[in-house]
Amino acid sequence: MINFVPLLFFLSVCTAITIRSNETHTPPRIDVRVPQQRVEVYDNEVDFIDPITQATIPLSRVLVVDEPKEAIDRWFDWDETCTDKIDRGKITAAFKGALELAQHSSTFLKDLDDGLAGEGTKARRVSYIVTKDPAFTQMFYALDDRIGYVKESFDILLDKMTRYEGRGIDGADGVRFICDREGIIKDNEGGSYCGYEQPYTHTLLLYGISQKLTRTGLSRTGASAAQAIVNLPGDRGLGGIEEKYVFSHSHSMVFCPVFFNDDMFPNIDALAGTTEEMVPRTLDHLDCRERIMIHEWLHLKFTRNIPSIPDEIGFERAAKVAGKKPPGKPRKADWANAKINCDNYAWYAIYAYWNNERKGCGKDVWPAHIKKPNKP
Repeated sequence: MINFVPLLFFLSVCTAITIRSNETHTPPRIDVRVPQQRVEVYDNEVDFIDPITQATIPLSRVLVVDEPKEAIDRWFDWDETCTDKIDRGKITAAFKGALELAQHSSTFLKDLDDGLAGEGTKARRVSYIVTKDPAFTQMFYALDDRIGYVKESFDILLDKMTRYEGRGIDGADGVRFICDREGIIKDNEGGSYCGYEQPYTHTLLLYGISQKLTRTGLSRTGASAAQAIVNLPGDRGLGGIEEKYVFSHSHSMVFCPVFFNDDMFPNIDALAGTTEEMVPRTLDHLDCRERIMIHEWLHLKFTRNIPSIPDEIGFERAAKVAGKKPPGKPRKADWANAKINCDNYAWYAIYAYWNNERKGCGKDVWPAHIKKPNKP
């Protein structure tokens, strides 16, 4: 297991304060680079030919800068859109924080599983989980026989996020980070990849039947905006990313405009640098870039390969996914859907972390004004 430096807010989660600095961005364009930025050719990708200009663009070119080590070792690669140092800093911090949260989640789950050894009946085991881990209770319905799978998911992240070689999908081991703070990346139909200002309709051939599909609720800003999107190696499906970002040897991970919004998705250490009065310690105020990072990595083929549809986002929606209520019967666990919803894992990491680290600072961080869906 990798040894991490503790997250900044582990030290003073109840009383820390923060000072935010002004940001000065550089345009996210390939032709704007500072001297230490250069490109190198990796992976022997087939070149992309621009259909308008006929210019040849080597897909294998990635941006190389003097930092961070994680990029130098190719735990991820910077696309040439990531010329802005502030953007890269936010992404790198989220990557590191996600790894730390994954490690802590794995530890929490091991302790939870170990604690079940003295509990006999199924009812007693469930009662133990409900008492000890409200996060697992809501995100995975206190399923005592699924703790191992969820823990393994975080262990897979710890393994696959911290190396390039041997990720295990036959030469498509890379992860290309694409920075789209300005919303300029296109999908393969010419629309905005990260979202539309208006509903967008196209025709989809499904099971031999032509159907119109309207994307609604997607915009570049606001609560419903796309946060980040993964495209799998070689995936040219309808509505996917534009051709020049479809790689044979790498996943692409696009960070959308709202990802860079500090008010919507701060980094987790910035949340820690606030007082209770500034940011209430409840889940509706604790979303962060690290949650997005965990979510997106679970979509990758060499981690859990979780499909992008359905993709229920938000702690309350994730908790609702974990259970179902058949007509005329009590609500019960729905492992089949919780297992394939990335936010159940990502919100478990956030929820379990804050609950465990705040034992001396406050109560359960589930918001009091939102009813908990799951009562095993």
